[in-house]
Amino acid sequence: MECIQEFYIHNKTIKKSIDFDEQVYVSGISVYEIIRIEQAIPLFIEDHLLRIYNSAKLSGLKIIESDKEIENKVRELIQINKVNTGKIKILIHFNSENSNLEKDLLIYFTSHYFPTLSEYRNGVQTGICKAVRTNPNAKIHNTLTRQKANHIIAEKKLFEVILVDNEGYITEGSRSNVFYILGESIITPPMNDVLSGITRKNIQHICIQNKIPFIEKKIHFNDVTQFDAMFLSGTSLKVLPVRSFDEIKFEVNNNMLIRLLKFYNEHINSYIKRKKTSPAS
Repeated sequence: MECIQEFYIHNKTIKKSIDFDEQVYVSGISVYEIIRIEQAIPLFIEDHLLRIYNSAKLSGLKIIESDKEIENKVRELIQINKVNTGKIKILIHFNSENSNLEKDLLIYFTSHYFPTLSEYRNGVQTGICKAVRTNPNAKIHNTLTRQKANHIIAEKKLFEVILVDNEGYITEGSRSNVFYILGESIITPPMNDVLSGITRKNIQHICIQNKIPFIEKKIHFNDVTQFDAMFLSGTSLKVLPVRSFDEIKFEVNNNMLIRLLKFYNEHINSYIKRKKTSPAS
């Protein structure tokens, strides 16, 4: 099921998840965010809400609720379901006949998979998916790209596929951002070509704080072999090492990659501590 736990929120009203209608956003257009919950804290919720408003704006849509209203509803949902760890999806669906008119606000727990300790230690396998997102900076449901990616992942038994455009340039993962390491530098595709992930933003911040070169540039598939290491980032993934991309192998125990893993976990712990000590609004 798309909606799990006992309760969800529909247009500010708390409802039983057994009544959740999974067809509610099949037609029309929907913008969404998925937020990781740790220690009953919605991680980096401010950034997620900023992005969902940006996704709506880029798509010519208008969200009625304020960011504070949505944040308070997310916190309420965590409390009534008594969940400490998981993922919450915020989905705003717009009418198919008048696409800029907000119709449904849905906030609910959805199933999640967080990488195992073994996957962090040994890295994951990734492959290629030739696909182009028409509006990469807006997080909207893209059923065709998702179905194509899922098919390749299942067929080749991969953890993730990396999207490559018609000219052979790497953009992002189907549900992640992509990074490479060369020496002491972190290299990733330009922000204009990808969805600006929240984890990506935090990684950039960590690099600036620790004086690690963070370079945005176009990366062609033919040039990938020059890099020392590769990793993915995302709400569920955090910083996840990659051991192979198509037929290309990477070093998982790269020193810079290990440092980034440590820095990112410390960043999360600091955020949780700050949220727990700050007064609720």
